[in-house]
Amino acid sequence: MRKKGLLRAQGRGRYGNSRSTRGATIPTNRFAVLETSAQAVVDDANMNENYIERFTRRRPPLADFHRQPDRQLGPKLELNVRVREYVKEIPIFANAPPYIFLREIPTSDEISVPACEEAFEVPLNNVVGPWESKRKYLSDHYALLREDAVTPLRNVVSELRAVPSILEQDSAENACIYEKVFIVGLTFAHSGVAAKVTFSLRRSGKKIIWEQSKRLLQGTLIALTPVHDMFKTVCKVGVVAARPLMGVNSNPPEIDIFFGGPDEIEIDPQQEWVMVESSIGYYEAYRHTLASLQKLTMEPFPLAEYIVGVERNVQPPWYLMRQPFKDLSPLYPNAGNKYTHIDILNEQWPTEPFSDLDVSQLEALRRILEKELAIVQGPPGTGKTHVSVIALKILLQNKLPSDPPIIVAAHTNHALDQLLRHIAPFEPEFIRLGGMTLDKNIIEPRTLFEVKQATKFGPVPGGMKGSAMGNMRKLIREMQGLLKPLTEGAPFSEDVFQAYGILTNEQCRLLLNGAERWVDLTLAETETAAIAKWAGDELVQADRQTMPEDFGFDYEEMDLEFEQLKELEAEGKLNSDDEHEGLRGEKIVFNEPWTGSERCGKSKDNLESMLRLRDLWQVPAGTRGPLYRYMQQQVKEALVKKMRLLMREYDKNAKDLKIGKWEVDTNFLQSSKIIGCTTTGLSKYRGLLQSLKPRIVLIEEAAEALEASVTAACFDTLEHLILVGDHQQLRGHCNEKELEGNPWFLDVSMFERLVRNQVDFTQLIRQRRMHPEIRRGLMPIYPKLEDHPSVLAKEPVPGMGDVRAYFFHHQWPEDTDDLMSKINRTEAVIIVGFFNYLVMNGLKTKEITVLTFYNGQRKLILSGLRSHPNLQGEIFKVVTVDSYQGEENGVVLLSLVRSNNHNNIGFLRIANRVCVALSRAQRGFYIFGNGRNLCKESLLWFKLVDAMRRGPRRVGFQLPLTCQKHGITTVIKGFPTTESSATNPVFESSTAATHAPKFATSIVNVNTSPVHNQPLTRTSPSRTPRSSPTKHPTASPTGVVNTSPTAQRFRDFAAGGYLQADAAAIEAAAKERLRRLDEENAALLFGDGHPSVVVDTALTSRTNELRLTGTRQAEDGTVRNTYEGFFTIQKAGESAVKHVPSLLD
Repeated sequence: MRKKGLLRAQGRGRYGNSRSTRGATIPTNRFAVLETSAQAVVDDANMNENYIERFTRRRPPLADFHRQPDRQLGPKLELNVRVREYVKEIPIFANAPPYIFLREIPTSDEISVPACEEAFEVPLNNVVGPWESKRKYLSDHYALLREDAVTPLRNVVSELRAVPSILEQDSAENACIYEKVFIVGLTFAHSGVAAKVTFSLRRSGKKIIWEQSKRLLQGTLIALTPVHDMFKTVCKVGVVAARPLMGVNSNPPEIDIFFGGPDEIEIDPQQEWVMVESSIGYYEAYRHTLASLQKLTMEPFPLAEYIVGVERNVQPPWYLMRQPFKDLSPLYPNAGNKYTHIDILNEQWPTEPFSDLDVSQLEALRRILEKELAIVQGPPGTGKTHVSVIALKILLQNKLPSDPPIIVAAHTNHALDQLLRHIAPFEPEFIRLGGMTLDKNIIEPRTLFEVKQATKFGPVPGGMKGSAMGNMRKLIREMQGLLKPLTEGAPFSEDVFQAYGILTNEQCRLLLNGAERWVDLTLAETETAAIAKWAGDELVQADRQTMPEDFGFDYEEMDLEFEQLKELEAEGKLNSDDEHEGLRGEKIVFNEPWTGSERCGKSKDNLESMLRLRDLWQVPAGTRGPLYRYMQQQVKEALVKKMRLLMREYDKNAKDLKIGKWEVDTNFLQSSKIIGCTTTGLSKYRGLLQSLKPRIVLIEEAAEALEASVTAACFDTLEHLILVGDHQQLRGHCNEKELEGNPWFLDVSMFERLVRNQVDFTQLIRQRRMHPEIRRGLMPIYPKLEDHPSVLAKEPVPGMGDVRAYFFHHQWPEDTDDLMSKINRTEAVIIVGFFNYLVMNGLKTKEITVLTFYNGQRKLILSGLRSHPNLQGEIFKVVTVDSYQGEENGVVLLSLVRSNNHNNIGFLRIANRVCVALSRAQRGFYIFGNGRNLCKESLLWFKLVDAMRRGPRRVGFQLPLTCQKHGITTVIKGFPTTESSATNPVFESSTAATHAPKFATSIVNVNTSPVHNQPLTRTSPSRTPRSSPTKHPTASPTGVVNTSPTAQRFRDFAAGGYLQADAAAIEAAAKERLRRLDEENAALLFGDGHPSVVVDTALTSRTNELRLTGTRQAEDGTVRNTYEGFFTIQKAGESAVKHVPSLLD
C-alpha cells in the first residue's frame, strides 16, 4: 500500500469521455487555404524572431534565414491514410482495459483526492524475468508512469487544501502558488481554445526572471480552484498553452492555458481563482508517452518476445533473413569493391585490418547489423556513437529507394544534434523533427519546418487540413458572437436576459417603459440603458482584476541549469510548426466591469421569487443589486453550456487539422533517408512516424530513458531496434522518488532490465578519452575497461607535473542553502583558488569543467569564479553531474560537498551518478571531498580510493603542485587563516616553498580548522613534525597485536599523498616527512576500525529492505569473497533475515 498514490490500476480505473472521429471533406479552394496558412506560419515566426536571443546571438528574421527568393519545387503530395487510422478514437470493446480510455490531461478526480482516500494500489514493476503478458506489461507501465506524472501536483493540491494560506517558502511539496487569477480573454488556436489569465506572485514574494525560470513552461500541468473553495470541492486541471515573455514580463503577468477538456472550460471574467503547479517534474515529458502506451495496446507489439518475454537468444531481423547480402564498403573504405556483396549471416566476416574499429567495436557493429534487437553497452569514451554512425553508413549503403526512412533518436536534444552532426557529412538530407536546436548552421536548416518553408508544394488530394480550417473559422465566428456580452464593457442589456429566458417579453417591455418615464432617451439608448437605470446605484464596478505588484530588487533564485531549461522548453513545443512562445489565432478580450451589489440575507429562493414579478420596477431598490448579480450569473451559466458544446466541435476539428498537417508532413518525411527526434519526440510524433512504416529504429542514450519512452518506438512495422547506451551511467529521472528503486524500479530502463536479465548484448571495452591514471578510478565499475594507445599521448596539466588525477581529502563541514541544496563553502573557495592557479599556469577556462552533485554548490562555485579578480570576463563551465552526461573536457574538478558527523553522503551513494562524475576528464581529474565519510559509507568509494593510492599514489591530505621552471614539487597541506598571509599556501618545507609555482591571489582567506580538523602549522626543514596523538592498537592476551584488517587497509591507502621521485636529498627528506605525517594522521582520518559490511540503500530508499554489499577478508588482509543482495530488515524478536531476489544478484 503506497501513501499519496491515486491511479487505481488494480481494479477501480477511471474513464475519459469517448469521442467520435470527424469525417473528411475536400475544401473548395485548397490552394488559397494552404497559402494563407503558410503565410501565417511565416508571420508568426517573424513575430518571435528574438526568442532564441535569450540564449544565443540574435537570429535574423525567418524570411531572410535559410530562405531563398525562389523556393524549391517540392514533391507532388499524396494522401497517406495511415495518419487518420492512427489518430482515430480507440473503439470500445469487450474486456477493454480501463486505462486506454483515460484522457491525456488528468481529471480533477485524479488530482484532488479526499484525505480519506489517499492510499491506493500501484502495480509493481517486474524487472526480473518475463512479464505475464503484453497487456500486463503495458497496463502496469501506464499506471506507474501516470502515477509519477500526476503525484507532484496532487501533493500540492492536498497541501493547499489542508493549509489554504500557505506561502511558497513554507511549502513542503515544492508548490508554486498564484492568486488573484482572472480569465481575461480567449485565443482560438489551431490546437484548441486557450484561456488567457492574469495572476499575482504575492505568495512567491519575489520577482521572477522568466527567461531563466522553469515556472509555467509550456506543457506544465496546473490546477485551479475558486478562491473561496481552495480545492475542497472544485479542482480544474489544465496545462500551460503558451508563456510568451511579453506576457509574463508584464505587470501583472499573463499566460495562456488549455483546460483539461471542452466540458471544463471557464469563461467568467469576474471569477477569482487560485492556480498552482509543482516545481517538480514536467508533465509534457509524460503526456505523449502515456498516449502511445494506450495506442500500443490496440496494435501489434513487435519484438515482444524479448521486451515482454525476455527471450535471451536474439534472432536476425526478418528483412535481413530475406536478403542477407550486404555492402560493407563503408567499413573498409580502402578495400575497393572487395566487400560489396557479403553474406553477413552465413559467411565469415572480413578479418583484414582495414577498419579503424577495435575488436569490441567490430563485435558491436556485427550485433547492430545482424540482430533484430541489438543492445550495445558503451562505457565512457569507448566510441559507442562512432559505432552507431558506422552502422548507419552501412544501413544507408544498403537501403533501397522503396525502403522507409531510418529513425534515429536520443534522450536529449543536445545528444540528438551531436548524432545528426556525425550523420550530416554522408547524409546531408536528413530531417529533424522538432526545431529546438542551437545549431543554426547544420541542424536547423534540416528541421521539418525549415524544409517545408524552403519548398513550394500544393495541397494533399483529399486531405483534411482545408476542411478542418474552414469549420474552425465558422465555429470561431459563432463563439465570438456568443461571448459578445462579456466583451462590450457595459452591463448586460435586457435583451441578453430575454435571449436566455431569464426575463420575459412583458418584463422587458415594462423595464423599457419605466426607463422612459425617468429619462428622455432615444430608443436605441433606452434599449441598452434600461437595465442600468433600473439597477441604479446597486450596479457597481466589479473589483475583479489582478493589480500590478512591486517586489523591489528581490529576485527569485531558480534551481535550474541552462541545459535543463532548454530541454524542458523543447519538450513543451506543440509541434514542429509551432516553435514559438505565443499562440497563433484570433483572440477576444473580456471586458465586463459591472455587477450587482452584494447584500446579506438575499437567498436564492428570495431572488427567484422577485424574478417572477411581472414588473421588475416593483422590486425594492436594495434587492435590485443582488437580483442583477443573480441574473448575470444565470446568463454566464447558459453561455458556458453553449460554449462547451461548441468547444467539442472545435476540438474535433483541431484533431482533424492535426491529421491534415501530418498528411502534408508525411510527403516530406517519406522521401528522407534518416529522420531524427528525441525519445520524447518518438511519442509526440508517433502517429506521423508510424504512417511511414519504419522498420529500423536506433536510440542513443537508451539507458537514460524510462522504459515506456523506448516502448513507444515499437511501431507496428518495426523489425529492427538498436539500443545504444550505458546502464552504469545516469538512469531515467522520476518525479516521485518513492517510485525509484525497490519495489517499483521505475527508473530502470528497458536497456538495463534486458542486460540484467542476460539478453544478448555487447560491451565496448577500449576507451579513448581518459589518460590511464584517470581511467583507473573507474576500475571498480568497469574492471575490464582497457586503454587505447592514443590516450598515452594526452598532454599533462600545466602546473601539476605528472599528476593526472588526485583525491584531496578534507573535513570541512557542509552546509545547506536557502533552497535546501547542500553546499560546502570552504571547499568551494579552495576549488575557485585551484581553478585560478590552473588558468595562471596556461590553461584556458574553456578547458576546465567544475562538476558537483549539488546545484547549490554549483551556484556557489560559479559565483566565486565570477567575482575572482583574475578571472573577470571569462566564461565558466560549472555544472551538476546530472546535466553533464555525454560531455567531456580536458580538466575536471569534482566537488563532493558532503562532510558531516553522521556520515551521510546523499547522492554520492548512487553508483550511476558517481560513474558519470569519474569519467568526464581527458587530461586531469582532481577530486575534493571528505574521503573518510565516503569510504566508510560506500564500498564503491572505498574501491575508488584504494585504486588511486596504488602506484603512483594519488590520494592524501596535501595538494601537489609542480614548479614549471624548476620541476620541483610543492605539497600544499592547507591554507592559513590569517589575512596577512591569505594569498600564500602552507608548505611542508620552506625549500619547497622557494620553488612553488606562482599562486598570486588565487587562494583567499579560508579557515581550515573547523570541527574535527587539526590545526595546521608551517614546518621547518630542520625540524621533524611534532607527532599528533595516535590511538595505538592493543595487544591480545597472547601478545599478538590486534589490528583490524579493514582498519589497516584504510591506513595503508590513506598514507602518503603525492610522492615525487627525485635524486636530490631535500626531496628524499620531504618524502620521509610526508610519509610520517600521513601515518600519524591515518587513524584520525579513518578511525581504528571499520565494519566489514557496508550498507548501501541507494536503490531501496524508503522501503523496509536494504541492499547489503561487503567483503570478507583473510588475516593477511586479502579479500576472501564478496557478497551482495537485498535483505529484509529484521523486526523485533525475529531471528532470521530473508533474502529477496535482486535486480543486481
